[in-house]
Amino acid sequence: MIKIIPGEWRDRYPRLIDDMHKLRRSVFHDRLRWQVTVINRWEIDGYDALNPLYVVALDEDERVIGGLRLLPTTGFNMLNDTFSELLPDGARFGSPLIWESSRFTVRITGDARVDAKVVSRTTAELLMALNEVGRAAALTHLVTVCDQAMYRLMSRCGLAGDLLSEPKLIGGVKTYALIYEYGEALDARIAKLACQTGLTIDPTVMSAMKMRLAS
Repeated sequence: MIKIIPGEWRDRYPRLIDDMHKLRRSVFHDRLRWQVTVINRWEIDGYDALNPLYVVALDEDERVIGGLRLLPTTGFNMLNDTFSELLPDGARFGSPLIWESSRFTVRITGDARVDAKVVSRTTAELLMALNEVGRAAALTHLVTVCDQAMYRLMSRCGLAGDLLSEPKLIGGVKTYALIYEYGEALDARIAKLACQTGLTIDPTVMSAMKMRLAS
């Protein structure tokens, strides 16, 4: 199940926000050993203060098992302001039609993978939600920064996106900047992924997202 939480609504969902930040800490700090800030058991940074749109994946008991955050490129974001060396010719993205996805997180469990050649159901749900949010917000593109492991994962399911520049070693991690164009081609790849993982997109999700985005 997917829950959409605008940053300014975080006080309405204290348990989910707490679990999300703790999951980010367990993944980025504890497992991947990235140089991230941990405060009171939360992985959190300045971009969380900008009231991003959080996309949170929940299990049947409504426990957080994955998540990501979205920010418009018209303001501060990680690609423009933390990983600017990955931008071609020093260019910046600054369009209300282009958003950035960051902190893509999935809890590793014993049944994390449906098949060796297919991404986990949680990853598939988050990717489908990303596509639905983009459609609901009438976006043209999505940008993101990821490491080599995530890039390989996305490549395996045909959703690696287009490289903005050659990957670079940043903090000892091979890092990629990617851009996705919303449209029929992405819709088809998302639909194929849904079929591979046995998931369906609930038609009520789109209307719920539109309501939250418009509020």
